Amino acid sequence: MNAGVTMGATIERPMRLLAWHHAVIFLAALVILITRRPDAIFHAQFYAEDGRVWFADAYNLGWWHALFRAQDGYFQTFPRLAAALALAGPLALAPLALNLTALAVQALPVNLLVASRSAGWGSLRFRALLAAVYLALPNDREMMLIVTSSQWVLALCAFLVITASVPRRRIGLLAEALLLLLCGLTGPFCFFLWVIAVWPAWRRRESWRWIRCGILAACSAVQGWSLLVLDSGSRSHAALGADPALFVRILAGHIYFGSLIGANGLAANASREAFGLFACAAACGTTFVAVCFARGTAEMRLFLALTVLLLAASLVSPVAYPPPGVTRWELLARVPGIRYWFFPTLACAWSVVSGIRSRGEILRPVSSILLCLMLIGIVRDWRSPALRDLNYAEFAKRFASAPPGTVMIIPEDPAGWDMRLVKHAGR
Repeated sequence: MNAGVTMGATIERPMRLLAWHHAVIFLAALVILITRRPDAIFHAQFYAEDGRVWFADAYNLGWWHALFRAQDGYFQTFPRLAAALALAGPLALAPLALNLTALAVQALPVNLLVASRSAGWGSLRFRALLAAVYLALPNDREMMLIVTSSQWVLALCAFLVITASVPRRRIGLLAEALLLLLCGLTGPFCFFLWVIAVWPAWRRRESWRWIRCGILAACSAVQGWSLLVLDSGSRSHAALGADPALFVRILAGHIYFGSLIGANGLAANASREAFGLFACAAACGTTFVAVCFARGTAEMRLFLALTVLLLAASLVSPVAYPPPGVTRWELLARVPGIRYWFFPTLACAWSVVSGIRSRGEILRPVSSILLCLMLIGIVRDWRSPALRDLNYAEFAKRFASAPPGTVMIIPEDPAGWDMRLVKHAGR
């Protein structure tokens, strides 16, 4: 299918998968994701905000009150609902409950891609390849089964929904509206998704597409109020340190090289000798993506546009708290595999896959070579490092037997993080 095909249109009638097909595909995606980070299921522990913020707020304040608290300037509905769900079980199983919730969300884009409503991306075989690359994506260690990072996956799900054809059944319309609402009230992604959603709505002129825009616009108003009025002082005030040389290092090291060889520390190299390599990689990578944009489907073009918007926003206002004397961009250059590189890495990987089916005499062989190189990153980053064993089960046992009013500090990963719980009566 060439770039002239309209949104949601196909050359031939798409193959429709049955419900049991989707169930099998979803279970297979779950298994694949678990193999990439088995400790999240078989030795679950809290990580970063999953414990310190989401679960601690739900436990100490009550899940309903915590649900309306902003974090880093925005409402974060999904992780707070996940924490509320975790409260229903024993404390010892709370990390597992959060990780299972993150696992289910992380598998969802696979089903959305292979659904017949996403036929505008291409044939079922092509969409299955996109889904496989998503599941095996390198350079995404911070994304693996972590509720805090699930907001990025929700944004991907919302994008796949707004570029898909309109559901025919009311249950599909309701599910879609709930997904958009959940994503819109979780983080700042609704600002950019609303902009993207306007294009297919204007092209197709279907009423439901405008309803999608309305949902995202309403969520943008709520999140804007939270950012500007409710929690305006919570963002990091450390120096940004924006610098063209740093941008080239980040673009080349964390995104282009990260897409091929996996998470790496190349961007931390500030030597003059290395900068020539970074500049060449940044120029070649950007040219390749630009060509894929020009030759891609409408869906692929919108995805690349969304990626550029998200990357720009991530670099303009990153949630980063560097040590004294270090700027936020300098800190970002040192950290591979973080959630800020998820969309750009996926965009590069999908551009490579799209280039393979191109009829261009140069683009196709180049894409084939890049896909072979990407196998290096897939193999290197397949298994995410397990979290340190901080004896969470023992802390949970001691807390369960402690008298009401007991304050317990429970350590968690990464180093220096902890969770503070105040024992309630009857818990």
